[in-house]
Amino acid sequence: MANYVIVGAGAAGLYTAYRLLKSGKLNQGQDTVQLYEWSSRPGGRIYTYTFPPAVGGTNGLYCEFGGMRFATDSNNFPKNPSKITEGHVLVQQMILELGLANKVVPFLQSDNRLYYLRGRNVYEKNITSVGGLPYGFDAEFNAFIAKTPSPYTADNILGQIATVFAPNLGSANADRAKWCNYYATGTVGAGGGTTSFPAGTPVRDIGYWNLLYDQLGDEGFDYAADGTGYESNVINWNAADAMQANNDYGSTSSYSRLDGGYSLLFQTLADQITALMANYPGSGIFYNSEVEQLSESPNNQTACALVSGPRDGTFAYADVLFLALPRRALELLADASPMYPPLTYGNMRYLLESSLDQPAMKVVMVFDQAWWLSQQNGGQCQYAPNLVWPSNRGSAPPSQWVGGATITDLPLRMVYYFGNNIPDGPGASGGPYVLLASYDDMNYSNFWREVEINGDYVDPPSEMHQPLTGPTPVHVDSPMAGLLLKQLAEVHGIAVTAIPTPKAIYYQDWGQNPFGGGYHGWSAHYNICEVMDKIRAPYQKVLGGNRKTYIVGSCYSFDQAWVEGAFCTAESVLQDFIGLPPLNPNIGNYTLVCKP
Repeated sequence: MANYVIVGAGAAGLYTAYRLLKSGKLNQGQDTVQLYEWSSRPGGRIYTYTFPPAVGGTNGLYCEFGGMRFATDSNNFPKNPSKITEGHVLVQQMILELGLANKVVPFLQSDNRLYYLRGRNVYEKNITSVGGLPYGFDAEFNAFIAKTPSPYTADNILGQIATVFAPNLGSANADRAKWCNYYATGTVGAGGGTTSFPAGTPVRDIGYWNLLYDQLGDEGFDYAADGTGYESNVINWNAADAMQANNDYGSTSSYSRLDGGYSLLFQTLADQITALMANYPGSGIFYNSEVEQLSESPNNQTACALVSGPRDGTFAYADVLFLALPRRALELLADASPMYPPLTYGNMRYLLESSLDQPAMKVVMVFDQAWWLSQQNGGQCQYAPNLVWPSNRGSAPPSQWVGGATITDLPLRMVYYFGNNIPDGPGASGGPYVLLASYDDMNYSNFWREVEINGDYVDPPSEMHQPLTGPTPVHVDSPMAGLLLKQLAEVHGIAVTAIPTPKAIYYQDWGQNPFGGGYHGWSAHYNICEVMDKIRAPYQKVLGGNRKTYIVGSCYSFDQAWVEGAFCTAESVLQDFIGLPPLNPNIGNYTLVCKP
């Protein structure tokens, strides 16, 4: 008899449970699969929120407060599943596995984005020279962008950085094995060498901020930081990983979403898991259940102390334990489990700290009017976003069109326009309309954190767990609302008094415990391949012995900001240490994780 315990019902935890239960390797009536989740829902950082009827009506108006898209193989998905090699391969396979292919629609983005940088508006297709941008570029930057295809957007410049420092590697999706080798062995070539980082310097030992400053100068770096919308792209993370992650900027990568929300995938997965668990008495998904402490027990088991929910005050004893958690959650467990080797002893702290938390925040507003349209389309804006609508979905008025991101250097950072975002919609009902008014990360999240509450703190900030209870509603007359409207008016060239009062405002702060960030990056001065391989199996790879504890999730993966990373780490553990065959024999050669 074996008890498989999974801590965390995000993407990695759900995937692990599903694969175990479908594998045919468990003994009915003897083995159990127990999945413990601190929050009240499945999906982790995938969180599709359906607005209450008073805000969104009764047709299911929703918005994504977490991850919202996945990369697709536009040539083969969904019609040729055996040939899917591009994009997020496991995500696409799971969508097919769960019968959700009919819910897949394109993730529409503006094809001529609006920028607001240093008080000046410019549209993407007009950035054909840098002379009109409000930056004091020097000769060093101008010499570099001479190699960069127009338009000279910040993401195209980062793409050109990748071609200089990681030449001939191609897209991240098609060349995963080559990228793994580059993480471990890539060095600065003659074409990129400087006095700071001469040719031959291991790229993994260079901070990306340092490298960009060296190549682009101070003003060039500031433009790269401002103009991508993501502060996390240009922090001092592992430059080798940055080459891969930023390599597709400005490319023709195809992204899709699930009509009705990304959470459809994970709720369907949870429902399938619950049905399969009926064959294994004692199994279950236990929500509102925090695992507070871990300790070694006799017979190679791990004791998991439960302190909330339906099993409060009890222990779950794991013969096989999967920790499907990000770095911050693992650290919280480590602090409470000082005698548990996989989180505290030997080289484990070194491995755990290879991942960088990247706080991220979303603030969503709902309006009765699509005020962000241009004046000729019934809106108020001097600088309106260029929105799009697919021809295969019939005609729709401009108020229903969608797009983004509008990119700013304000604390807003990015704005997305989702219109009447109802499933199979929007129909002819008009509003209400959804505006992702701020999508920001890193230091910009701190701007909004100070207006998340009014008055004094009631609880210690270190004990706040906002993502478990969010999204959190904000009053339309609050300081947060005032700051949002002030910046939106500035970006779009409209008087703040001309913006109608929003029906509702919600935020989701992923930098709070227990997530610590909306996504993660790899630290410089680490051999990513060694860490990615070892941290999956602490006992077998680091500590010695045969106890079965495994760490899975996007945090220590090839695809840190994506569901694909969570699926891939879980799949690699299930294959390499549990003995399961691949999810699909057609993807047996797909590189799941990097190995030395």
